[in-house]
Amino acid sequence: MKRQFLSFFASCVLIMAAAGSASAAGFALYEWSARGNALGGTLVGRADDPSAVAFNPAGITQLDGTQVAFGASFAHPICEVETEKSGVVTTSKSDNGIFVIPQFYVTHKLNDKWSAGFGEFSRFGLGFEYHDDWPGAFNVYEATIKSVSLNPNIAYQVTDRLSVAVGVEYVYVDLNIKNKYNTGLPPADSPSSELSADGDGTALTAGIHYKLDNWRFGFGYHSQAKIDASGDTTVSGMTGRKAVLNGAHKTTGSVVLPDMLSFGIACYPTKNLSVEVGAIHTRWSTYTDLDLDIETLGPHPQPKNSDDVWRYNIGVEYGVTDNWDLRASYCFDEAPEDQMYVDYMIPASDRHLIGVGTGYTFGAWTVDLAYTYIKAEKVNYDKAVTPINGILPGTSKNGVTHMGAVTMGYVF
Repeated sequence: MKRQFLSFFASCVLIMAAAGSASAAGFALYEWSARGNALGGTLVGRADDPSAVAFNPAGITQLDGTQVAFGASFAHPICEVETEKSGVVTTSKSDNGIFVIPQFYVTHKLNDKWSAGFGEFSRFGLGFEYHDDWPGAFNVYEATIKSVSLNPNIAYQVTDRLSVAVGVEYVYVDLNIKNKYNTGLPPADSPSSELSADGDGTALTAGIHYKLDNWRFGFGYHSQAKIDASGDTTVSGMTGRKAVLNGAHKTTGSVVLPDMLSFGIACYPTKNLSVEVGAIHTRWSTYTDLDLDIETLGPHPQPKNSDDVWRYNIGVEYGVTDNWDLRASYCFDEAPEDQMYVDYMIPASDRHLIGVGTGYTFGAWTVDLAYTYIKAEKVNYDKAVTPINGILPGTSKNGVTHMGAVTMGYVF
């Protein structure tokens, strides 16, 4: 029953990574609210709405009564990969629609000292699709990673200035990867393989929030999560002696997803203006491999060798009136992929994000809207390990994502 419940949520959480990544390099996600998107994630120091459950749960002690927020981000990614084989250069464009990342939060002030919160959001996700006959199909032609985090927290106000929080995060992941087998034929005529698996794991969360006159300081933490997954690898199109491989093969594997450390310093120079600068350190070095054990086919190692990275952000919020806010932000997001191990699942490098948005309060309701433009730098595949993983010489280019978001909030 638990797995079915989580699968329902996971089916709603599919986001494009690679050159169309909605936020982070690798396949980490930070799209946790419309206001957060517009401010580039600078809600670690502010931490003053229900999405603080995800950004910095210590901040929920600032929220009175019971508050609820719900919404989603909508991403439309565009990516092209240029490959070269036997002197022929081919440009392939991804076939992507609009992908959705939902969020839900609820907070409740228990008394003057204690507050509780719960959040549903996604920390990891990836998705793209090319035609199954594109030159890189022997590496991959379709991939999705869908995840859901369910995160209860408890926060304690130590003093009028200092609050702390701890929580537990349940992470559910659904994985689907399709590729072609290289038997010497063109991709269109080659056998296919589809991996479909899911798994889960747990992580810890924590937060610290400190207020000093016109300043706010925040720290948020999400620990590593080891995901043990199981499913099937389905082979089709094999002929001759290898035809016995056609069909479903039980597959197991595990992966360690990285921890995230978030920092934020917010300044309120005037009543209507706030500026926050921050950074997120994602320790992708824990993501060393994605090793699978496929029944009858044996181990299928996929080394990753990723590096730890930083994401730097600045966000400005201005209150035009007591009910109407304007927001803008910029982020620089480092890519963790080692160029010797880069593949087509994540064909992008560092990213630049520009966000704008607005928020309006009417009575007990709040509505936030945001738009983010994401430009990814290109990847050069000439340094990749070939030909084992089907990577061809070439580059990715024109990696852009357009992302909109809406969040509704209500105070009881």
